[in-house]
Amino acid sequence: MRLLENKSAIITGGAKGIGEACTRNFAMHGACFLLIVDQDIATAENTASAIGREYSIPCVAVKADVSSETDVKKVFEEFQKHSEKLDILLNCAGISRPVGLFDIDMKSWDLTMAVNLKGTFLFSREALRMMKERGSGRIINMASQAGKSGGIMIGADYSASKGGILTLTKTFAKVAAPHNVTVNSVAPGLIATEMTKTYHYDPETVPLKRIGTPEEVADACLFLASDLSRYITGACIDVNGGISMW
Repeated sequence: MRLLENKSAIITGGAKGIGEACTRNFAMHGACFLLIVDQDIATAENTASAIGREYSIPCVAVKADVSSETDVKKVFEEFQKHSEKLDILLNCAGISRPVGLFDIDMKSWDLTMAVNLKGTFLFSREALRMMKERGSGRIINMASQAGKSGGIMIGADYSASKGGILTLTKTFAKVAAPHNVTVNSVAPGLIATEMTKTYHYDPETVPLKRIGTPEEVADACLFLASDLSRYITGACIDVNGGISMW
C-alpha cells in the first residue's frame, strides 16, 4: 500500500539519520517530489540522487540555515519551482550534544535554540501559508523523549528546545485545524544514529531491550504524513521502546 501517492514533501535535516530514513520511506510510499534541506549539501545531494534513482522520482537537495528567515523563504521559492502543492513538511533538522548543565555556554545554547526551535517555527509558518490556501496538509515536527522528561546525558539546551517544539506543535495545530491541516510531533527515545553513537546508551534500560532504528521513527512519521492520521492533530507519538510511557 502506497500511503503517499502523488504527495510532495519538504524534509529538513533529510541528508542522513532519521531524516534520510523518512525521505526514503516517503519515496517508497509513492511521494512524487521530495526536497531535502540540509547544511551538509554534499551529503544531501548524494542522498537525493540515490533516492531519486532508486524510486524514479525527482528528489532535490537545497543548502539552507533553517534558523535564517531569508534562507527559509528561498527554500520555499525553490520548492515552488518544482511543485505547485506542498502536502507534507517534516521538520527533522536538529543538533544535540552530551554536555553537563554547568558546561553549557550561551553561544551553544543560542545555536541549539535557533536550529531546533526557531527553525521548526520558521518552516512550519511558511508551510502553513501554502497549505491553508489549498485546504489540506501535514506538518510533522521532530521532538524528543528528552523534551518530555528532561535530560541528564543530553544537554539542557536540547531538552528545552524539544520541549518547546511540543508546545509549538500544539499552537500550530490549533491555528491550522480550520484549514484542514494537521500538525503533530514524534518523540524518539534511544535511536541509533550518527549523532548519538558516542552517547553509550545501555539497551538494558529499555523495556524492549534494544536501541531503536531510524526506520522505526520514519514509520511513525509516515503514519502522520498519510491519510491514516487524518483525525489526529496536536498529538505526539512516542517512539522509545517503552522507556517512557506517558
